[in-house]
Amino acid sequence: MKQLTRSTHWLTSAVGAHCYWLDAGSHVAIVDPGMTAGLNRVARELRAAGRSPYEVTDILLTHYDADHAAAAAEWQRRTGARTWLGAEDAAVLTGAASVPPTPFRQAMAVLGQPELPGRLHLIEGDVELWPGLVALHTPGHTPGHHSFRADDVLFVGDSFQLKDGRPVPPPAFLQTSVRQGLSDVARLGALDVDWYCCGHSDPVRRR
Repeated sequence: MKQLTRSTHWLTSAVGAHCYWLDAGSHVAIVDPGMTAGLNRVARELRAAGRSPYEVTDILLTHYDADHAAAAAEWQRRTGARTWLGAEDAAVLTGAASVPPTPFRQAMAVLGQPELPGRLHLIEGDVELWPGLVALHTPGHTPGHHSFRADDVLFVGDSFQLKDGRPVPPPAFLQTSVRQGLSDVARLGALDVDWYCCGHSDPVRRR
C-alpha cells in the first residue's frame, strides 16, 4: 500500500488494472478493485497497513472491463458498499444496450462480462458524487467510462496511458471511439491536478 497523498493510496497487490484507495472522511472508496483473483490479496494488503476492507463505503468503477471491475460484485457483497458505474456501461452488462461493435469489444464479450454489483448507483454525464469527488464522462474507451477527480488526484482508468509522464491515448484498437478518446486525453490533460492515477501505468506526480 503506497501512499500518494494524505487521502490516496495505491494498492499494489491487485490483479488486473491498478487499484486505488481513497479516504475522503465519511467516504472510503476503492477505485477499480480489479480481478477476482486479487480480492483476498488486496484485503491482506489493507490489513497489513492497519486498514480493513470493511471500511469501504463506496466502490468507484471507471468502466466495466473485467480487469477493472470483476472483483466489484464480491467486494460489494462483503462490505455492503455503494457501487458507482457509468449508466451506459451498466446497460451493456444488463443487456439493455448492445456491446459496442468494435472487434476488441466483441471479443471481450465472448470471453465473459463481469457480474453487475449490488447497490448500484448509475453515473450520467459529469456529476459531483460527493463533496470533493467529481465523475467526468470520458467515453472514448467504453460508452460509460468515467474518470474521477478527487481534489488534486485524477483517476483516469483507461482514458489514457503515460509516456515519459505525459498523457497519451491507448492503442486505437482498445478504443470504442478513437476521436472521442483523443478528446478525452486533451480534456483530462488540461486539468490542474498533482497526480495521474492510471489503470495500467504507475501513478505519476506531475509537480
